[in-house]
Amino acid sequence: MIKIKKITFENILLLWKEGLPNMSLEETSAMSCFKLMSHNEETEKYEQVDHYDLENQKFIPTFWGAFDDDKLIGCNSGHMTMNRLYRSRGLYVKEEYRGERIGQKLLLKTISQGYFEKAIAVWSYPRMEAWMTYHHVDFYLQGRTFSFEWDKTAGGTNTRCIRVFDHSELVKLETPQSEIKK
Repeated sequence: MIKIKKITFENILLLWKEGLPNMSLEETSAMSCFKLMSHNEETEKYEQVDHYDLENQKFIPTFWGAFDDDKLIGCNSGHMTMNRLYRSRGLYVKEEYRGERIGQKLLLKTISQGYFEKAIAVWSYPRMEAWMTYHHVDFYLQGRTFSFEWDKTAGGTNTRCIRVFDHSELVKLETPQSEIKK
């Protein structure tokens, strides 16, 4: 029987090195959920660019492991980021254990931790191959205030996705302050 329990960064690091070779091997990530609009001087157009905030790395992470008896076979981690958005990162399940919904169970533990820490949503940056695992636990690519697209990177094709707990707070986060006061 597979059991999910808290583990340490040292425990998760072993699986990350094995299964996620392109992942940043830090306890937390500076990546932000939403991209920023930037004006490109050459094209005279606005484009979305990734946003990184070192403040995101000041939050305390939680690490989860999936165990088959005493053998660590899967993991995920999470930590709060700015604006009460909880980041899920580093989901990995050993290949011989895939298809048993272990990834979904790890995500649900991370989602529960985000809810416990009073996040307004949980977000992640999964690879295309893992998307259905996220979709099955109610992560979305589009909503009232967001529309995420797939990004091709050296490590593969990824997208941001989000599971919202409090839509009204997320709307406030995405609405310019001048419009909120009206």
